[in-house]
Amino acid sequence: MAASTPSTWIFVCCLVAGFVICNLLSTPCHANEEVDALIDVKNMMHDPQNVLQSWDPFLVDPCTWFHITCDNNGHVTRIDLALSGLSGTLSPRIGDLPNLQYLHLFRNLLSGSLPASLGKLKNLIALTVNGNKFTGNIPTSITQLSHLRFL
Repeated sequence: MAASTPSTWIFVCCLVAGFVICNLLSTPCHANEEVDALIDVKNMMHDPQNVLQSWDPFLVDPCTWFHITCDNNGHVTRIDLALSGLSGTLSPRIGDLPNLQYLHLFRNLLSGSLPASLGKLKNLIALTVNGNKFTGNIPTSITQLSHLRFL
């Protein structure tokens, strides 16, 4: 059996250290921006009916979560949370879902103002937020959404 070189041992040690660090962190090492945004959306809402229970940062594929639809590339394109008994506010991180086409939040108890970051959702086709307790004006940033057909 050939003797191991120092570089082999360094590689093995780095591999083991990386594995240990990933397991110790509170979020997965390979968490993506969409998961981070969705978890922030979840954390800013009160969910007495547990409709968001599958939104788990350790399940790093949001396409497997309830109320989420993805395209063939694994990007979030639809969030359906209508009639879900949710309260709280809508996180500005909602704007970090660049492929989102449909955002259905109608008939919940969401409050506060609609975030200006909605204007970053360039692919948004439908935004249904009626039947909530939102206050203030609709953000002017929404005028930048050329695909928006339903508001």
